[in-house]
Amino acid sequence: MQVAIDAGHGWVKGLSSRGDRTIFPALIHPAPSTLDLGVFAHPPVTQIDDQPYLVGEAAQRVAAPLWSRDKAVDEATLQLILVAAAMLGATGPVRLATGLPLGWFGSQHQALKAALRDYSQTVVLPDGTKTHLWFESVLVLPQGVAAAGPVLDQAHYAPGPYVVVDIGYRTTDYVVVTKQAGGALTFDAMAAGSLELGMHAVAVALANQLTLTHQIPFTAAQVAMADSVIVRGQRYPLQDLRQAQERQVARSIVQGLMERLDHHLDQVLGLVAVGGGSSLLTQAVPEVIQPDHPQWANAQGYLAALAMTTDRLLQSSPSVGTHSS
Repeated sequence: MQVAIDAGHGWVKGLSSRGDRTIFPALIHPAPSTLDLGVFAHPPVTQIDDQPYLVGEAAQRVAAPLWSRDKAVDEATLQLILVAAAMLGATGPVRLATGLPLGWFGSQHQALKAALRDYSQTVVLPDGTKTHLWFESVLVLPQGVAAAGPVLDQAHYAPGPYVVVDIGYRTTDYVVVTKQAGGALTFDAMAAGSLELGMHAVAVALANQLTLTHQIPFTAAQVAMADSVIVRGQRYPLQDLRQAQERQVARSIVQGLMERLDHHLDQVLGLVAVGGGSSLLTQAVPEVIQPDHPQWANAQGYLAALAMTTDRLLQSSPSVGTHSS
């Protein structure tokens, strides 16, 4: 089975070659001891090699977002990728494609590939589904670059240069991509990189503002997906405050792109925004192109690359059941 897992700092997105998909917050924490309330409370526990964990939404009260820069040695990242594969119905040997931010790819992709290759555990999901799986092959790709293919392959994108901007939870990746007349894509490594800005910056600024206003400590994880907060018996909506912080972070991202890309921004057919935070760029630059389902662009690119790699392997293998006379 082939699976593509985009394990970001905010969300884990997964696609399978069978058409299944999964998405959940990138949170995992050993299941804490809790008071037994019988049938009135059953924490949705995920077992990983007989150890109980809270994963995704179940871990929001106890887990902090993943923040390691070195995913190869971050056991939580490896576990989340494995659990995502299990949620997609994977069992036994699995062919995996995943990715890293552009700025980290060169120094980390070999180590991440080595850490995931043959990574094996038994997973029991909260619904009782039990599976033992391992990654028999691993393909690690650069984020943003992977996302460009599924987007720019579409016929309504004319040949020429584009800036693909992938805004995630922690980082914003950017790369200048040229679509050739025949549809092939070329990437400019001198006009590519990562900014350490994303949706987390919005959550941090929002939490800091609430803490200052109400003199009660708030955390980024607490407000990242909240529509409101309760302070001393009153509910306060967050929409207006969040939008103000989003505009500020969006301006910072645009400023960072201008500093890094300079004249390239004026010599492209358009800025294409993908990733879970792509709406930030559309707020600051109205003419930005936002494709359908931008949060899934990297995972779609990983799966497409995995399929092409598999096809090449099959084509290079000796034909079965044939012989020469």
